[in-house]
Amino acid sequence: MPIDSNGLQGSANHSLSTEEVDSLLSTFSKERKRLICPNCNQQGHFRRHGSTKSDPPHLLFRCVSCGKCFQAASMRHIIHDSCQEQSQIQAPTDIEETRSFQENNNTHTPTTHSSQNDLQTLLDTIQRLTQELQQARAEINSLRSQTDKLQQQLLQQTQTADPFPSLNQQPPCRNPEAMTQMSNIESAPWHEPAKIQHIKDNLIATRNQRRLQRQEAAARFLQPPSDNQGFQSIYVRTKARVPIGQVRSRL
Repeated sequence: MPIDSNGLQGSANHSLSTEEVDSLLSTFSKERKRLICPNCNQQGHFRRHGSTKSDPPHLLFRCVSCGKCFQAASMRHIIHDSCQEQSQIQAPTDIEETRSFQENNNTHTPTTHSSQNDLQTLLDTIQRLTQELQQARAEINSLRSQTDKLQQQLLQQTQTADPFPSLNQQPPCRNPEAMTQMSNIESAPWHEPAKIQHIKDNLIATRNQRRLQRQEAAARFLQPPSDNQGFQSIYVRTKARVPIGQVRSRL
């Protein structure tokens, strides 16, 4: 339902107190998206637009859709009318909800007898299941006792049997191939200390020889070079340069 703009213009000059202004701003921030502009009938386009230059100043609200400005008193009437429309819309819905609740209560009352029957059947099934569970537990206990008896009998049989052979019994004959393998293992050098010592001496000798060679190479490398690098020079008096091939003939 559109709001009459002529009625708003008559109340625009009415000034509001500070408490009324605060309550107006709080309700405006909550109901801003539901407000309908009386000029263009568009919803949710109101914004704050400062205040007037009069004394005292009045708050201004502007519709972004059409550009019309409204003072605080006019905006209060717009908010009041919008809240009344919302309450009128919500009242029938509340009545319908109460009616549906009463209908649901009326429909649930006949089902009490059926719920009692269901509870009785559940109790019967629970008693039957408990009896079956007790029977199963008795069978399990009897099976456990039987297994314990069988284990005791097996232990007695194993204890009566002789687990170790007699000492007078001869050992079984060995395979000749196994005998040759044992002889080869016994003739290996690690079973003779003399051969082991000979191998150790050879290893130590080669190790010392290599250490001396490394020391000599390091000494040659670290020795400072001589003045002529081990070469001898001969001075030959000539008036001109002589080729290398003719030097030996003039010595």
